[in-house]
Amino acid sequence: RAEEASSNPASLHEVDGGIGSMEGDSESVVESRGGVDAARLAMPEYEVRNEDGDGRQLDRLWSNLAAVEGEKSPKLLHSPGSVLGASSLVAGTTVGAGVLALPAVTLPSGFIPSTEALAFCWLYMGASGLLVAETYLNALMTTASPSQSILTLARSTLGETGAKLSGGTYALIHYALLVAYIAQGGTILAEVTGISGVLGSVVFTAALGIFLYTSSQQRIEQVNNVFVLGVLSSFALLVALGSRSVNPELLTHQEFAPLIAAVPTMFVSLVFQNIIPSICAQLEGDVDKVRKAIIFGTGIPFLMFVVWNAVILGVVDPASTTEGLIDPLQILRNDPRTGGALFSRAISAFSELAIITSFIGFVIGLRDFYSDLFSNGSSSTPSAQSQETEEEDSKPAENPEVPVAAIYSLILLPPLLASQLNPQIFFSAIDTAGTFGVSVLFGILPAWMAWIQRYGREEKIATLPVLPGGQVSLTAMIGVASFLIAVELAERAGLMG
Repeated sequence: RAEEASSNPASLHEVDGGIGSMEGDSESVVESRGGVDAARLAMPEYEVRNEDGDGRQLDRLWSNLAAVEGEKSPKLLHSPGSVLGASSLVAGTTVGAGVLALPAVTLPSGFIPSTEALAFCWLYMGASGLLVAETYLNALMTTASPSQSILTLARSTLGETGAKLSGGTYALIHYALLVAYIAQGGTILAEVTGISGVLGSVVFTAALGIFLYTSSQQRIEQVNNVFVLGVLSSFALLVALGSRSVNPELLTHQEFAPLIAAVPTMFVSLVFQNIIPSICAQLEGDVDKVRKAIIFGTGIPFLMFVVWNAVILGVVDPASTTEGLIDPLQILRNDPRTGGALFSRAISAFSELAIITSFIGFVIGLRDFYSDLFSNGSSSTPSAQSQETEEEDSKPAENPEVPVAAIYSLILLPPLLASQLNPQIFFSAIDTAGTFGVSVLFGILPAWMAWIQRYGREEKIATLPVLPGGQVSLTAMIGVASFLIAVELAERAGLMG
């Protein structure tokens, strides 16, 4: 239930354009931030700090309650989410198959320049997450519903234009990455088993597709947890083995020109914003906890990616990649002499398991997208938190007009066919998802939604701007994403060398 803003409204008063609360002889004042009038706050105590500056007078927007069986009757107990649990969810969402493409796009630049670019992308995507959180919390003041997604937020703030744009980019990201995962998953399976690449992609897609179609959500989660454990174990093994083969001289290579081309892949590797609504709901709208969860939850994968990049780039000589885009992981998988046979097998295991865990999540996301599309007739309202909120034993409900089998066919067959068009499609598909999908859905749209909420409306809000910088920072967010899209379009049109 929502926490009451104040038991004594008369204790609130305006101070120099801000809102303050009197407690004894002390006075705490909330000043307007980012050009947003503090008088719009629905619950001013949510922004007013305690006298010692540690914490807020109102630290959450509502309370999560859990029913616990008592001796005589069930009891409702406060069940606050933890920063640690929320950070783990963010980190688990961030670590995916996108990391497999990082060495290929960062090898031409070298370790130091690519680490600097990765740090910039981490800050950018973190800022995007804060904007999604701000938009979600402020939208609660008008919708009073914690069950929202980025797509429903786009509809409520940007109208039908935003709904169509977000729905289109959502589908683009999922399909582009499924193409990449099927292509690379099939290739690795073929390398390990000795079958053809085409057959490897077919077996990979069919095996996972049948598993997802026939399994309950509880079963899927159990199996996926095993795969995640395998990802972490194989990552630890390959870092331990690869660090012994690192040549420090290879890490000194620096070339800044290819960095722009690497940014879209870095964006894909750092995506986590889709679960921000779940995090906000889990943490009861406590923006301080949400901010910590984003920082810690993305900081861990960022450090993992830096270590991963150092190990791979410290083993593969960039001088050996003179023609086109070369996959260092493929070199290490196919040439045990480079890092050792066990290192080669660890890379194969890590790569395939990371692809499988990401594949499962994206198929479920598209499954729920189409289920809602066909049941509601609107592409802008897919299930907000499909993987987190489904009942453990549930499957998607059968639509009499569109059976679930048909939905799975619609999800899997197009990317399976597209994956056979180009042997290098793994990298081009991820680049497309990052440039035209992530840049729009998690770059332009969050800044646009925040702009409308801050400066285009006068309705009540829950929090003042979470991301500092006002209109300048929002303009910069949109500008960076637009620049990447413009560069990619110019390159595809042959306007850039």
